[in-house]
Amino acid sequence: MLRFFRVCCLVLLLNCCNKPQLSPLIIETEQGPVTYQIEFASTEEQLRTGLMNRQLLAADSGMLFDLSGHADQPTAMWMKNTLIPLDMLFLTKEGIIFWIQENAQPHSEELIIPPFPAAAVVELNGGEVLKNKIKVGQIVKHSLFPPLKQKQIPTFTE
Repeated sequence: MLRFFRVCCLVLLLNCCNKPQLSPLIIETEQGPVTYQIEFASTEEQLRTGLMNRQLLAADSGMLFDLSGHADQPTAMWMKNTLIPLDMLFLTKEGIIFWIQENAQPHSEELIIPPFPAAAVVELNGGEVLKNKIKVGQIVKHSLFPPLKQKQIPTFTE
């Protein structure tokens, strides 16, 4: 019986460790702040895999890719092995949206390349950009980004 109990505890522990850690991410839109619970991708494996092979992405959730270790390399994303449409937000190191790809198509191997390297990318369910009026120049708040002062905020044109 004790052995069975130990095996059950081990299984529970492993299941807990496999669940993604979620953290809040806030996008400051013209209509007010929009909050998502996001997974954080920072290891090479997490950056490579992203949201591949997922049947669904819960409402108001997403994934934040920390590309700060690749700042000198061009940013390129794709949808290979991704089963759901995604909106992608490309961010500066301050957390400012500088480019958006809406409704990236599942299974596409076409590269999605912003005009310059991104420090981070947020992937959300397809349609979130339209639904919440997310635009270039808006601020994304997360522990990855330093707090911004108003004079630090650059302007972008689409």
